[in-house]
Amino acid sequence: MSAQPELSLASHPLTRRALLCGLTVATLGIIPEAAQAAGGITQPSPGKIRVDLKVNKALAKVGGVVTIPLSNGATIALVRTALGVKGFTALDLSCTHQGVTVQEQGSKWICPAHGSQFALNGKLVNGPARSALQKYPVSATSAAVIIG
Repeated sequence: MSAQPELSLASHPLTRRALLCGLTVATLGIIPEAAQAAGGITQPSPGKIRVDLKVNKALAKVGGVVTIPLSNGATIALVRTALGVKGFTALDLSCTHQGVTVQEQGSKWICPAHGSQFALNGKLVNGPARSALQKYPVSATSAAVIIG
């Protein structure tokens, strides 16, 4: 298993590639409707990200998803998988096949490059990927989730 990418919210320069990829995704209409960009994000210490639950209403119900872009270009999804403070999963959205960012489609994550499919909780459904999406450790209270 590869090392987890460092969790950092530091801004990174917009590259030509990032701009073109973003425009391509927007043009193709594959930006997930259910997943929303997270708000109320802070970094209380290096390697930790705090997500305010009051600000992220999507996480109030099971199946809710918010996304968090990292400074290295990767994206994390915080998914509500069950009720209660233990019902959260944080996933690296890089496909374990070749690193392409997966997209939410219904209740699955789909890799637009080669079609690998993952359950909303990150478990592998169909390849060519051979392993589940990478998970980050999470802890939660009724007010916030800490990733990392």
